[in-house]
Amino acid sequence: MAESIATRATRRRLIKLGLAATASSLAAPAILAQTKATVLRFGGPLPLSTNYGQAMMKFSEEVAKRTDKRIDVQLFPSGQLGGLKDMATAVQLGTQSMVMFTPSWIGNYAKPVDVLSLLYLPKSQERMFASLDGPFGKKLEGFAEGVGFKILAWWNGGPRHMLNNVHPINTPDDLKGLKMRTQTSQVWIQGMRALGGNPVSLDFPEVYLALQQHTVDGYENPAPDVVGGKFYEVVKYMSLTGHLLDIFVVAMNKKLWDGFSAADKTVLQESAAAATVFQRAAEAVEVGQALEILRGKIEVNDVSDSNRALFAEKMRPVYAQFEAAIGKDIIDQAIKEFG
Repeated sequence: MAESIATRATRRRLIKLGLAATASSLAAPAILAQTKATVLRFGGPLPLSTNYGQAMMKFSEEVAKRTDKRIDVQLFPSGQLGGLKDMATAVQLGTQSMVMFTPSWIGNYAKPVDVLSLLYLPKSQERMFASLDGPFGKKLEGFAEGVGFKILAWWNGGPRHMLNNVHPINTPDDLKGLKMRTQTSQVWIQGMRALGGNPVSLDFPEVYLALQQHTVDGYENPAPDVVGGKFYEVVKYMSLTGHLLDIFVVAMNKKLWDGFSAADKTVLQESAAAATVFQRAAEAVEVGQALEILRGKIEVNDVSDSNRALFAEKMRPVYAQFEAAIGKDIIDQAIKEFG
């Protein structure tokens, strides 16, 4: 029996609907893949309870808000992804997205960045951060990018001070013979040696146990970090040497950064800027609060300006020693801008 024109038309419509449904079901996974969040793994050495941890949270929240959760910054504080050496290597290789660490870890690969590890160089936090937020900071960021790190922010680490279990430190002579933990940078090692101490390189997660077991006599740290890590449990003396105005760097794997669109790069930079405003202000407040807490738990001594000058004088030969590695022009610019 011959099909009617209406029947044939109906069959054609059904076939088209079936094909459309099949195409739609095949396309669905692709659409879901396109909308799946990009995950960034952001590691750091300190707890979320510190202002650094809170700034990490603010960065994550800002990114989620500005991208409607299309970019998911997952936080791994307290060394959950390993020690600083492990995290620095992982970010450089691209197996970890982001890290918060001191500039000396980048300085291990890009020597000019080690200028930020020269003791008694910055005299003013205001001038130092104005410089790092400007052309000089951009220059250092360029060196970091050359070895695989994209710097998103310079965070305030506060003044670093000497702590130990032997005696108070007032002059370089008081450091003689003390086994002092330092960061792994040669600038740090030679700086501590020039000041009279016996430098012992340890990754930060190892420091508490080393102090507890007297593997080292002392270490140095900003006051809020001493409180945050409960280091007052394993040291007796804190001397306010203020030998470095510390910085934490927030850095991302450079290739990962290059893969983001211009719009997403703007979001990441603006989110980092918002977190930076919060963190720098919080650290400034917490320094005073932490010192008050520590004065009630361990012996804390002030170091006079004249005695600080003795320490600074000991560092002059170290500046000259690293002119070839860091660059004399970089050191001279830092002295001019930070002083």
